[in-house]
Amino acid sequence: MFGVYIALSSIYLFLPPMLAVLGFLLYRALQRYDLFSLIVASVMLLMFEAEKGYWFGSSVVFFILISHYVMPKLEQTMQCSLCIKGMFVLFAYIGFWLFMEMVNSVLILPLPSLDWHVLFYMAIEFALIAIAG
Repeated sequence: MFGVYIALSSIYLFLPPMLAVLGFLLYRALQRYDLFSLIVASVMLLMFEAEKGYWFGSSVVFFILISHYVMPKLEQTMQCSLCIKGMFVLFAYIGFWLFMEMVNSVLILPLPSLDWHVLFYMAIEFALIAIAG
């Protein structure tokens, strides 16, 4: 069902691609040492990459790096869980775009595009993470 949703999100721009939600699921699975959830979230991120044309494993590597290096420092400095979730959504979209831009510039490939829809996606996914989180 997720594969169908990802395909539809490429056709209909009002459907968010769920990058931040998937990244948050991966982050939670890493926090809880839940192997099954980690595998499911990783497979879903790989499906996202395949549909959107990103490098294989780039989102999984990015979210693992964020989960191990950025989020622990952020949780130490901020006590507001809603603020942490908002920062995670910001890192998911803007940080992943910067990560892909850096990788593509090193490999001398075209840079990924970023448009105004990302703000809409960030707002929707922040609401989903805040409600479910």
